[in-house]
Amino acid sequence: MDIVNYLRNASICMALGYLPYLLLFKRLTFFSANRFYLLFIVAASFVIPVLHIKITEPLVVQHINVPVTIAHDVNIETEHPRTAATQQFSLSWMPIAAIAYGIVCLFMLARMFYSIFKIVRQAKLYGIRTGSNCVVQNQHANNSSFFNIIFLNAKNTNSLEMEQVLTHEKAHARLLHSADNLFIETVKAFFWFNPFIYLIAKALKEIHEYEVDQSLKNLFDPKQYASLLITLSTKPSISLVNQFSAYSLKARITMLFKPHSSAYKKWCYLLTLPVLLITGYWFSVERVYAGTHIKKDFVLVLDAGHGGNNTGARGVGGHKEKDLTLLLVKQIKLAADQRGIKTILTRSGDESIDMYHRVNNKADVFISVHMNMTYLGLMDKKSNGMSILVSRKQALYPLSEKLAASVKASLQQLKGVNQDHEIELNYQQNLYTVGHTKAPAILIEMGFITNQNDVDYVLNPHTRQAIAEKVIDGVMAFGNEK
Repeated sequence: MDIVNYLRNASICMALGYLPYLLLFKRLTFFSANRFYLLFIVAASFVIPVLHIKITEPLVVQHINVPVTIAHDVNIETEHPRTAATQQFSLSWMPIAAIAYGIVCLFMLARMFYSIFKIVRQAKLYGIRTGSNCVVQNQHANNSSFFNIIFLNAKNTNSLEMEQVLTHEKAHARLLHSADNLFIETVKAFFWFNPFIYLIAKALKEIHEYEVDQSLKNLFDPKQYASLLITLSTKPSISLVNQFSAYSLKARITMLFKPHSSAYKKWCYLLTLPVLLITGYWFSVERVYAGTHIKKDFVLVLDAGHGGNNTGARGVGGHKEKDLTLLLVKQIKLAADQRGIKTILTRSGDESIDMYHRVNNKADVFISVHMNMTYLGLMDKKSNGMSILVSRKQALYPLSEKLAASVKASLQQLKGVNQDHEIELNYQQNLYTVGHTKAPAILIEMGFITNQNDVDYVLNPHTRQAIAEKVIDGVMAFGNEK
């Protein structure tokens, strides 16, 4: 799975996991359970998108109801007169987005480590060891803690109030709340674009305070303690530390005096199981269809790249990729029909077909046909020849690799198209059609649309027929070897 899909899916998992807390658990006084739940959904969001459970089922052949007509040999340049043009392409936004994402990640990680450095440095310079804790006096405006480092500010507080504050911060240290904060801050560095991680972080901070307030409720007078919360209420400054009275003052006082939730309400947490199961099934389970040997009802799906408003690349003579791919696919269908192989075309004319419907036909073999192009669509006599692409993330990747090798060996026998160099076999991650098809699948670049020789080779009826025959030879060799 590529990083973009992983980050997206993990973010969706966090959002779906946070909703039960927002709608149900937030009102309950099971603070430790809520804390565990929020940490669990973040951790589960990392794991669920990388799980991959395959369910294999028999292949059911789907026939087309509309007959497909075979195109006559035509001169595309005559039917679609164009002047020589160069297709202009803007630089891909993906590398720019990746760089921007990485810069923000590094900045947030650097800021987190710098905060840790400042805390540890102040502890070494000004800290006084008291038991298992290190107390730093009057170096921070706020009373706060980071693991066993406690920052106290005695300004405007008497000895009893300072005792309550110190006990409060020791409780944070004992309950390891700083470990939660460190974990969430690290996650935020990589999911900074996801608003739900900030909501989860805020909710976790509140739960930390609820937990500590609940433990101090039995040690001090609740009304005096609530008064201290109001007196010392401050705004948070460092995300890593637990600050006294820093979060949701009104909510904390409400929770301080709120009766304990009934024990039977703990059963509400079981309601998260359907959410987890549905989310896990959605992202992790993939139904695949078993490949079969060449047989009477063998089905080949042929996909002509692009179509309709999506013209694809434009090359020498103004030829459009969508026209050349359809011409090739129909020629391959004719060769398949002569061999008794049933075929399905994802498009039989100049129409726009979305990606889902391109891959939704069940088949024994799926072949997508495209034309390659040079960088920025520049006309180039040197860049030429065919190539075959396979998706590593496809469920039937080993069979797809065998199919690619078989078709490559067959196409390599053609004369004049590859100009004495070997057909390239490339492995890709982000090819939707061949990556999501439930059958062995490859994408064939039938030459460069920006190379005059390659375009002429496709337009020539005799060489186009030779291409089609070699593709079918490769498919049949693959089917007999499976």
